[in-house]
Amino acid sequence: MSSATEALESQIHDLEVEPGTVGLVWLGQASYILKSPSGVIVMIDPYLSDWAEQQWGLIRVIDPPVDPATFQPDMVLISHWHEDHLDAPVIKQWAADGIDAVFVGPDTCTCRAEVWGWTPESIVTVESDDEVEFEDVVIVPTFARHETKNAPTGDAFGYLVIVDGVKIWYGGDTEYDARLRPMRDEEVDVALIPINGVGGNLDADEAAMLMYKVAPKIAVPMHYNMWAPEGFGAGATLDPQQFVQTHTKLEGSAEVKILEVGKIVTFGK
Repeated sequence: MSSATEALESQIHDLEVEPGTVGLVWLGQASYILKSPSGVIVMIDPYLSDWAEQQWGLIRVIDPPVDPATFQPDMVLISHWHEDHLDAPVIKQWAADGIDAVFVGPDTCTCRAEVWGWTPESIVTVESDDEVEFEDVVIVPTFARHETKNAPTGDAFGYLVIVDGVKIWYGGDTEYDARLRPMRDEEVDVALIPINGVGGNLDADEAAMLMYKVAPKIAVPMHYNMWAPEGFGAGATLDPQQFVQTHTKLEGSAEVKILEVGKIVTFGK
C-alpha cells in the first residue's frame, strides 16, 4: 500500500463531518466514498481492482486511491452489475475478510454478493420506490436507463443518497430519458452525472442538458479517466470542460465542480 493511499485512508477515518454536510471522495470513473456526520462510510460502485482488465482488456491508468484490504465501508451501494461498478475481486475479498457492512443493490448484484460470500443478513435488495435507512443516511433508488446490447442491465438504478438532509443524486450509468427530469422535484443539492457518452451513457452535452432540466445546486461530471481514451470507444466525450461549456451555453443554474481523484470535498445544503 502506497503512502498516498495510507494518507487518504487516515484522512477519511479522521474526518469529522459537520451536521448538515457530507464528506465525499471521488475514486475515479463512477466510484465514490461518502462520510456522514455520524461517521457512516458509504462506498458507491467502488472499482478498486483490475477486474475490467481481466474481463475486457481495459487497463486502469489511475491507481486505486484506497486499498480494499485495509479500508472497509459501513455500506456498499451498487447501481448495476457491470465490471467497473460491481468489482467482483473486491466484493469477494471483503466477504472473505468478514466485513461488517451492508450490501445494497438490485437483484442482479445482491444475488452475486450472496454467492460470493456475503451473508443474507447483510444484503438488502432494492426495487423502485424502496427506501433504506442506515443511521443518518437514507438511500432511495432512482430511475436509470442503461441499455447495453451485449451486457443487459434491466435493473440498473441511480440513487438519491440523503445524508443528514443533504441530497446527493448519484445518476449511475444512464442514457438521456424524460423519466429523469422529475428529479428536479427532489431539489438535489449535488448531482453526480456520467458524461462519457458510450456504453449506454449520457454524453457530455446530454448530461449538461439534463443538469439544466434538473437544476441541482452543484453538478459533478463523472465516468471518465479510469482507462485510456481509446478504451472507452469511438465517440466518447471524456473532457469535463465540454460539459462545462454546454451547461454554460444553456445558462444552467448549477455550479459545476470538477473533482480531483482522492481529494476530500465537503458539500452542504
